[in-house]
Amino acid sequence: GLPRDHPESYHYYMWNEFFKHIDIEPGNAHVLDGNAPDLAAECRRYEELIAAAGGVHLFIGGIGPDGHIAFNEPGSSLVSRTRVKTLAYDTLEANKRFFGGDISQVPRQALTVGVGTVMDAKEVMILITGVHKALALSRAVEEGVNHMWTVSAFQQHPQTLLIADEDATLELRVKT
Repeated sequence: GLPRDHPESYHYYMWNEFFKHIDIEPGNAHVLDGNAPDLAAECRRYEELIAAAGGVHLFIGGIGPDGHIAFNEPGSSLVSRTRVKTLAYDTLEANKRFFGGDISQVPRQALTVGVGTVMDAKEVMILITGVHKALALSRAVEEGVNHMWTVSAFQQHPQTLLIADEDATLELRVKT
């Protein structure tokens, strides 16, 4: 995994873009450690932390252009738990911009919360921005639940809020 202080690591991103801007005790902010000596054990530890905290109260996330949530790529199980996931080529391609355009520098695997892990959250907020995610939004809300568009699973969650900019709504058949 990337070092915690690498500008493209998820840990670095979460601290600099979110945690340092909110009132949270550092000990209460948990990010998966991609450098743990045993990645499967790290994933189990993370699930145990969630359970010990009484579950996730609010999950905030975005989606990829292919409708993936977290790193649950198309074809992922909709009941999956936190785990190591091999990334799809499209995800590698989309992330090479963070690595000087060199796809060989993009990590091939990531630790991710599972769709099932997120489905257990009390509330879910998904942010969708840009025309490049318009097809994913339309598949998420206008078609049935489908493991090829993992964000579609949240049709079955009782407290999901999708927030989209105008560009992300361009593929919707029903305009409101």
